[in-house]
Amino acid sequence: MYNNIKDNLPKQFSIFQLMSILGIDASEVRKVRNLLKQFYLHGFIKRVSKNMYQKVENENKNRN
Repeated sequence: MYNNIKDNLPKQFSIFQLMSILGIDASEVRKVRNLLKQFYLHGFIKRVSKNMYQKVENENKNRN
């Protein structure tokens, strides 16, 4: 699931774009917010504004 999201989302994305990629409708927005929280806690994304997020670049890739 993470690879699908990583490959199909732009660097900055909205929660609505993520919902579209996952095929989740508006009634299940809580599930998407929980998923985004997990991605944030693992350091994959950062929150830009209320509904906008940005992927975090992996620094280890740049060192090699």
